[in-house]
Amino acid sequence: MANQRPAPPSSKNESSPDAASAARTYYNSTDADTFYHTLWGGEDLHIGIYRSPSDAIATASRRTVERMAAIVGPITSSTKVLDMGAGYGGAARYLAKTYGCHVTCLNLSEVENERNRSKTMEQGLGHLVDVVEGSFEQVPLPDYTFDLVWSQDAFLHSGNRAAVVAEIDRVLIKEGGEVIFTDPMVAEDADLEGLKPILARLQLGSLGSLASYRRKFERREFRDMGFEEMTEQLVKSYSRVLKELEDREQELKGRISDEYVRNMKIGLGHWVDGGENGQLCWGIMHFRR
Repeated sequence: MANQRPAPPSSKNESSPDAASAARTYYNSTDADTFYHTLWGGEDLHIGIYRSPSDAIATASRRTVERMAAIVGPITSSTKVLDMGAGYGGAARYLAKTYGCHVTCLNLSEVENERNRSKTMEQGLGHLVDVVEGSFEQVPLPDYTFDLVWSQDAFLHSGNRAAVVAEIDRVLIKEGGEVIFTDPMVAEDADLEGLKPILARLQLGSLGSLASYRRKFERREFRDMGFEEMTEQLVKSYSRVLKELEDREQELKGRISDEYVRNMKIGLGHWVDGGENGQLCWGIMHFRR
Protein backbone atom coordinates (compact mmCIF):
# COMPACT_ATOMS: atom_id res chain seq x y z
CA MET A 1 0.00 0.00 0.00
CA ALA A 2 1.13 3.56 -0.66
CA ASN A 3 1.43 4.48 3.01
CA GLN A 4 3.66 1.55 3.90
CA ARG A 5 7.30 2.62 4.08
CA PRO A 6 10.11 0.05 3.93
CA ALA A 7 13.01 0.37 6.32
CA PRO A 8 16.04 2.30 5.05
CA PRO A 9 18.51 0.14 3.13
CA SER A 10 21.37 -1.48 5.00
CA SER A 11 24.90 -2.19 3.82
CA LYS A 12 23.97 -5.73 2.84
CA ASN A 13 22.02 -4.53 -0.20
CA GLU A 14 24.15 -1.57 -1.20
CA SER A 15 26.77 -3.71 -2.96
CA SER A 16 27.03 -2.95 -6.66
CA PRO A 17 30.25 -3.86 -8.44
CA ASP A 18 29.24 -1.74 -11.43
CA ALA A 19 28.66 1.48 -9.46
CA ALA A 20 32.25 2.76 -9.60
CA SER A 21 32.60 1.78 -13.24
CA ALA A 22 29.36 3.56 -14.13
CA ALA A 23 30.47 6.71 -12.31
CA ARG A 24 33.88 6.69 -14.01
CA THR A 25 32.33 6.27 -17.47
CA TYR A 26 29.81 9.02 -16.80
CA TYR A 27 32.25 11.62 -15.49
CA ASN A 28 34.73 10.87 -18.27
CA SER A 29 32.15 11.61 -20.94
CA THR A 30 32.44 14.80 -22.98
CA ASP A 31 28.82 15.70 -22.21
CA ALA A 32 29.28 15.43 -18.44
CA ASP A 33 32.62 17.24 -18.42
CA THR A 34 31.22 20.10 -20.50
CA PHE A 35 28.10 20.33 -18.35
CA TYR A 36 29.90 20.43 -15.01
CA HIS A 37 32.75 22.61 -16.15
CA THR A 38 30.47 25.11 -17.87
CA LEU A 39 27.37 25.27 -15.67
CA TRP A 40 28.63 24.30 -12.21
CA GLY A 41 31.51 26.75 -12.22
CA GLY A 42 34.37 24.37 -12.94
CA GLU A 43 35.76 24.32 -9.41
CA ASP A 44 33.31 22.81 -6.91
CA LEU A 45 30.93 20.10 -8.17
CA HIS A 46 28.63 19.59 -5.22
CA ILE A 47 25.58 20.88 -3.39
CA GLY A 48 25.84 24.53 -2.39
CA ILE A 49 24.57 26.65 0.47
CA TYR A 50 22.18 29.23 -0.96
CA ARG A 51 21.18 32.51 0.65
CA SER A 52 19.11 33.50 -2.37
CA PRO A 53 17.63 31.46 -5.25
CA SER A 54 19.59 33.70 -7.64
CA ASP A 55 23.00 33.04 -6.05
CA ALA A 56 25.67 31.98 -8.52
CA ILE A 57 26.20 28.22 -8.41
CA ALA A 58 29.94 28.64 -7.89
CA THR A 59 29.41 31.05 -4.98
CA ALA A 60 26.94 28.78 -3.20
CA SER A 61 29.14 25.74 -3.79
CA ARG A 62 32.14 27.48 -2.25
CA ARG A 63 30.08 28.34 0.85
CA THR A 64 29.73 24.62 1.55
CA VAL A 65 33.51 24.23 1.43
CA GLU A 66 33.96 27.19 3.77
CA ARG A 67 31.35 25.87 6.18
CA MET A 68 32.95 22.42 6.35
CA ALA A 69 36.41 23.89 6.89
CA ALA A 70 35.08 25.94 9.80
CA ILE A 71 33.74 22.82 11.54
CA VAL A 72 36.93 20.75 11.61
CA GLY A 73 40.39 21.52 12.76
CA PRO A 74 42.03 23.73 13.31
CA ILE A 75 43.52 23.16 9.84
CA THR A 76 47.16 24.28 9.71
CA SER A 77 50.08 24.07 7.32
CA SER A 78 50.99 20.70 8.83
CA THR A 79 47.56 19.16 8.23
CA LYS A 80 47.42 16.39 5.65
CA VAL A 81 44.03 16.12 3.93
CA LEU A 82 42.60 13.41 1.70
CA ASP A 83 39.74 14.58 -0.53
CA MET A 84 37.85 11.45 -1.62
CA GLY A 85 36.00 11.95 -4.89
CA ALA A 86 37.65 15.32 -5.46
CA GLY A 87 36.19 16.13 -8.89
CA TYR A 88 37.94 19.19 -10.33
CA GLY A 89 39.74 19.81 -7.02
CA GLY A 90 38.14 23.12 -6.07
CA ALA A 91 37.89 22.28 -2.38
CA ALA A 92 41.50 21.04 -2.32
CA ARG A 93 42.79 24.28 -3.82
CA TYR A 94 40.70 26.35 -1.43
CA LEU A 95 42.07 24.47 1.58
CA ALA A 96 45.65 24.67 0.29
CA LYS A 97 45.44 28.41 -0.45
CA THR A 98 43.62 29.28 2.76
CA TYR A 99 45.51 27.15 5.27
CA GLY A 100 48.72 26.13 3.53
CA CYS A 101 47.90 22.46 4.15
CA HIS A 102 48.76 19.57 1.85
CA VAL A 103 45.80 17.95 0.08
CA THR A 104 45.72 14.68 -1.84
CA CYS A 105 42.84 14.45 -4.31
CA LEU A 106 41.55 10.93 -4.93
CA ASN A 107 39.27 10.60 -7.94
CA LEU A 108 38.46 7.91 -10.51
CA SER A 109 37.71 10.13 -13.53
CA GLU A 110 40.82 10.69 -15.63
CA VAL A 111 39.12 13.61 -17.39
CA GLU A 112 38.34 15.41 -14.13
CA ASN A 113 41.81 14.62 -12.81
CA GLU A 114 43.47 16.22 -15.82
CA ARG A 115 41.41 19.36 -15.32
CA ASN A 116 42.32 19.28 -11.63
CA ARG A 117 46.04 19.03 -12.36
CA SER A 118 45.85 21.82 -14.92
CA LYS A 119 43.95 24.19 -12.63
CA THR A 120 46.25 23.37 -9.73
CA MET A 121 49.36 24.20 -11.76
CA GLU A 122 47.79 27.37 -13.15
CA GLN A 123 47.14 28.56 -9.58
CA GLY A 124 50.66 27.72 -8.46
CA LEU A 125 49.57 25.05 -6.00
CA GLY A 126 51.38 22.02 -7.38
CA HIS A 127 53.53 21.81 -4.25
CA LEU A 128 50.45 21.53 -2.01
CA VAL A 129 47.92 19.54 -4.06
CA ASP A 130 48.46 16.03 -5.44
CA VAL A 131 46.02 14.17 -7.70
CA VAL A 132 45.77 10.39 -7.46
CA GLU A 133 43.58 8.22 -9.68
CA GLY A 134 41.67 5.54 -7.83
CA SER A 135 38.52 4.45 -6.05
CA PHE A 136 37.63 5.32 -2.47
CA GLU A 137 36.73 1.65 -1.99
CA GLN A 138 40.41 0.71 -2.58
CA VAL A 139 42.52 3.75 -1.74
CA PRO A 140 46.03 3.42 -3.25
CA LEU A 141 47.69 5.24 -0.34
CA PRO A 142 49.53 4.17 2.85
CA ASP A 143 48.02 3.48 6.27
CA TYR A 144 47.74 6.23 8.90
CA THR A 145 48.77 9.02 6.52
CA PHE A 146 46.10 11.71 6.85
CA ASP A 147 44.83 13.98 9.60
CA LEU A 148 41.56 14.75 7.82
CA VAL A 149 39.42 12.90 5.29
CA TRP A 150 37.12 15.17 3.31
CA SER A 151 34.42 14.32 0.78
CA GLN A 152 31.52 16.11 -0.87
CA ASP A 153 28.59 14.32 -2.47
CA ALA A 154 30.72 11.43 -3.71
CA PHE A 155 30.04 8.39 -1.52
CA LEU A 156 26.61 7.91 -3.11
CA HIS A 157 28.53 6.57 -6.14
CA SER A 158 29.93 3.69 -4.10
CA GLY A 159 28.40 0.25 -4.28
CA ASN A 160 30.10 -0.71 -1.00
CA ARG A 161 30.05 2.08 1.58
CA ALA A 162 31.26 -0.24 4.32
CA ALA A 163 34.49 -0.58 2.30
CA VAL A 164 34.70 3.21 2.00
CA VAL A 165 34.51 3.62 5.78
CA ALA A 166 37.07 0.83 6.25
CA GLU A 167 39.47 2.66 3.93
CA ILE A 168 38.91 5.93 5.81
CA ASP A 169 39.70 4.08 9.03
CA ARG A 170 42.89 2.70 7.48
CA VAL A 171 44.36 5.91 6.05
CA LEU A 172 43.57 8.24 8.98
CA ILE A 173 46.02 8.80 11.80
CA LYS A 174 45.14 6.80 14.91
CA GLU A 175 44.77 9.72 17.33
CA GLY A 176 42.62 12.70 16.48
CA GLY A 177 41.91 11.86 12.84
CA GLU A 178 38.77 13.55 11.51
CA VAL A 179 36.23 12.84 8.80
CA ILE A 180 33.89 15.42 7.34
CA PHE A 181 31.63 14.78 4.38
CA THR A 182 28.34 15.47 2.69
CA ASP A 183 26.26 12.99 0.76
CA PRO A 184 22.72 12.90 -0.64
CA MET A 185 21.03 10.27 1.54
CA VAL A 186 17.74 8.48 1.87
CA ALA A 187 15.56 9.93 4.62
CA GLU A 188 14.89 7.58 7.52
CA ASP A 189 11.16 7.32 6.76
CA ALA A 190 11.45 7.38 2.98
CA ASP A 191 9.25 5.46 0.59
CA LEU A 192 11.96 3.67 -1.37
CA GLU A 193 9.65 3.17 -4.34
CA GLY A 194 9.79 6.91 -4.83
CA LEU A 195 13.58 6.83 -5.06
CA LYS A 196 13.75 4.31 -7.88
CA PRO A 197 14.22 6.93 -10.65
CA ILE A 198 17.25 8.40 -8.84
CA LEU A 199 18.75 5.00 -8.08
CA ALA A 200 18.24 3.79 -11.63
CA ARG A 201 20.08 6.80 -13.03
CA LEU A 202 23.02 6.20 -10.68
CA GLN A 203 22.96 2.43 -11.28
CA LEU A 204 22.80 1.82 -7.52
CA GLY A 205 20.76 -0.45 -5.32
CA SER A 206 20.53 2.17 -2.56
CA LEU A 207 21.63 5.46 -1.14
CA GLY A 208 23.26 5.75 2.25
CA SER A 209 21.35 7.04 5.26
CA LEU A 210 22.38 9.02 8.31
CA ALA A 211 21.76 6.01 10.55
CA SER A 212 23.75 3.65 8.33
CA TYR A 213 26.75 5.98 8.17
CA ARG A 214 26.65 6.41 11.93
CA ARG A 215 26.62 2.66 12.47
CA LYS A 216 29.56 2.13 10.13
CA PHE A 217 31.72 4.76 11.83
CA GLU A 218 30.71 3.79 15.35
CA ARG A 219 31.69 0.17 14.66
CA ARG A 220 35.18 1.46 13.96
CA GLU A 221 35.19 3.47 17.19
CA PHE A 222 34.79 6.93 15.70
CA ARG A 223 32.98 9.54 17.77
CA ASP A 224 29.96 11.19 16.18
CA MET A 225 30.70 14.93 16.33
CA GLY A 226 27.37 15.95 14.90
CA PHE A 227 25.26 16.27 11.79
CA GLU A 228 24.20 19.64 10.39
CA GLU A 229 20.98 18.87 8.55
CA MET A 230 20.39 21.10 5.52
CA THR A 231 18.12 19.13 3.20
CA GLU A 232 16.54 22.36 1.99
CA GLN A 233 19.90 23.20 0.40
CA LEU A 234 19.73 20.04 -1.68
CA VAL A 235 16.44 21.26 -3.11
CA LYS A 236 17.74 24.79 -3.64
CA SER A 237 20.94 23.56 -5.23
CA TYR A 238 19.40 21.21 -7.78
CA SER A 239 16.62 23.73 -8.52
CA ARG A 240 19.25 26.39 -9.21
CA VAL A 241 21.23 24.10 -11.51
CA LEU A 242 18.06 23.12 -13.37
CA LYS A 243 17.20 26.78 -13.93
CA GLU A 244 20.73 27.51 -15.14
CA LEU A 245 20.51 24.63 -17.59
CA GLU A 246 17.16 25.84 -18.92
CA ASP A 247 18.39 29.43 -19.22
CA ARG A 248 21.55 28.44 -21.10
CA GLU A 249 20.23 25.56 -23.16
CA GLN A 250 20.58 27.36 -26.48
CA GLU A 251 24.16 28.35 -25.63
CA LEU A 252 24.99 24.69 -25.06
CA LYS A 253 23.58 23.51 -28.38
CA GLY A 254 26.26 21.62 -30.25
CA ARG A 255 28.46 21.40 -27.16
CA ILE A 256 26.31 18.98 -25.16
CA SER A 257 24.05 16.40 -26.77
CA ASP A 258 20.30 16.96 -26.73
CA GLU A 259 19.87 13.56 -25.11
CA TYR A 260 22.17 14.47 -22.23
CA VAL A 261 20.37 17.77 -21.64
CA ARG A 262 17.00 16.05 -21.70
CA ASN A 263 18.11 13.35 -19.26
CA MET A 264 19.80 15.90 -17.00
CA LYS A 265 16.60 17.92 -16.75
CA ILE A 266 14.70 14.78 -15.76
CA GLY A 267 17.39 13.76 -13.27
CA LEU A 268 17.58 17.18 -11.62
CA GLY A 269 13.80 17.17 -11.35
CA HIS A 270 13.91 13.82 -9.55
CA TRP A 271 16.42 15.20 -7.01
CA VAL A 272 14.24 18.26 -6.37
CA ASP A 273 11.10 16.16 -6.00
CA GLY A 274 12.86 13.73 -3.66
CA GLY A 275 14.00 16.54 -1.40
CA GLU A 276 10.67 18.33 -1.40
CA ASN A 277 8.73 15.11 -0.72
CA GLY A 278 10.84 14.10 2.27
CA GLN A 279 12.48 11.14 0.53
CA LEU A 280 16.01 12.57 0.72
CA CYS A 281 18.28 13.99 3.38
CA TRP A 282 21.45 16.10 3.09
CA GLY A 283 23.87 17.81 5.41
CA ILE A 284 27.38 17.82 6.87
CA MET A 285 28.56 14.76 8.84
CA HIS A 286 31.56 14.95 11.16
CA PHE A 287 33.37 12.11 12.94
CA ARG A 288 36.58 11.98 14.96
CA ARG A 289 38.83 9.27 16.37
